[in-house]
Amino acid sequence: ENPPIYFRKYSGERLCARCFKENIVEKVRRTISKYDLLKPDDRIMVAVSGGKDSLSLLKILHRIERDFPKSELYAVTIDEGITGYRDECLKISRDFASSLGIRFRAVGFKELFGFTLEEAVESGAAKKIGVNPCTVCGVLRRKALVKAAREMGATVIATAHTLDDVVQTYLLNLLKGEGNIKPVGLRRESGSAIPRIAPFRLTPQREVALYAYLEKIPFQVRTCPYTHTSMRDKVREFLNWYSAKHPGSLYAFLNNFERMLDVLSKTVPEKRCEICGEPSSRRICRACEIELAIRRELGLDLEESEGLKREADIRGEEQ
Repeated sequence: ENPPIYFRKYSGERLCARCFKENIVEKVRRTISKYDLLKPDDRIMVAVSGGKDSLSLLKILHRIERDFPKSELYAVTIDEGITGYRDECLKISRDFASSLGIRFRAVGFKELFGFTLEEAVESGAAKKIGVNPCTVCGVLRRKALVKAAREMGATVIATAHTLDDVVQTYLLNLLKGEGNIKPVGLRRESGSAIPRIAPFRLTPQREVALYAYLEKIPFQVRTCPYTHTSMRDKVREFLNWYSAKHPGSLYAFLNNFERMLDVLSKTVPEKRCEICGEPSSRRICRACEIELAIRRELGLDLEESEGLKREADIRGEEQ
């Protein structure tokens, strides 16, 4: 009998390395089944950052999807353009995807938007328009993922958001006073929008990290130099402190919060951004608003945005 290497305080389980790894894979299977996250013939684009969470997700989905021959799996990394940080992750992600026989693609901010995150921040453009680096990165990265998904013909985008990330997002939405809170990481078929799912939404981040270690998955250790500027970082610190003292509290928060979603969420008729055509609750979506504002601050021609041109071309082909 193999000795236990992990004790789950929230369930009382003691697991050996082999059982722990199998348990994580089964937890993802159950999550996909419970929330109906994937279909047998989905073309799944996995957002890969080069970190332990996303590479673990890629490995697990690669294993699960072998049982569904009609499905396809892609890996995409968004290159925000951070000197000395993103280059390493691109190599790690590309090499790991290749080792699994998975099609890989990198998409850059510079190519899509005409500027890198570093240029937007170090020039002072982001500060002038009143947004921090993490906001610029998060909003534009989501837009870049959608563009990549449309170009690759993906039917769903899978992200490696863990239980911790989902709870952080809900708490952030509350703190920011968001008026229309939607479920995080659940498949929602909404008009022409490409669904985003989080198969790790019921898996604690520390368990994903242990899985990556036990599977000897190579991942980038260095953290983003702009992480300390985000409000999420403070929320993460609080939840880490609280959950360490109260095992199982993240699950309790998730369950209670999602029971309230029917009250907190609103059914809003689908609108489209007048610039990119993607679903949006605003006349001009937040991504296009930030992109154009930064291009203006950097003195770039607003008519020469490759991202906006490409979006128009893709839309034309779909019609």
